[in-house]
Amino acid sequence: MNSQPIYPILSWTSMENINESVIDKPILNWLLDDGSLTSKLIELSENQFGLELLDQTQRAPLDVEASVFDVKTIGNVIDRKVVLMGNTAPWVYAQSIIPLSTAVGDLAILKNLNKRSLGEFIFKNKAIKRRSLQIAHLSAREYGIPPRLCGGDEMLWGRKSLFTLNTNSLLVSEIFLPSLILEIKS
Repeated sequence: MNSQPIYPILSWTSMENINESVIDKPILNWLLDDGSLTSKLIELSENQFGLELLDQTQRAPLDVEASVFDVKTIGNVIDRKVVLMGNTAPWVYAQSIIPLSTAVGDLAILKNLNKRSLGEFIFKNKAIKRRSLQIAHLSAREYGIPPRLCGGDEMLWGRKSLFTLNTNSLLVSEIFLPSLILEIKS
């Protein structure tokens, strides 16, 4: 009989509220790593890293997104979705929510990253700080992951971070796809 562990983390949850014993240690280490995920992927793939830009649009924020930011109204946001690839396999589905009010001055580059990694930019700028980290174990469908990347019912680990620079913030969600989990565990 195939027994899969049951993970009771069915919504975004801060680390203080998580029983770490329910998560495989190698996966937990990746979820909690406070460095650049891009750098870790480059190392794991032995420099066979790529980024596929799936979509980048400007839109009004969803209520759940707007509630994360510390301002009453954030105006429109840039919604950027990418796949981070290792050895040509899709390893991470990432979504960034960047208020247009954040993408000004030194951060104006955030409007036009194209196929560049957001993480590469964030971790080169020492003034940008991760303010919060949450994790979840949800289905690919609940994360909004395109079906071509994995089955809609596939349960996946993800992390969501709020980064700040002075009064500016951006929200980054990173979902670990099955091919990355296999690499982490091997």
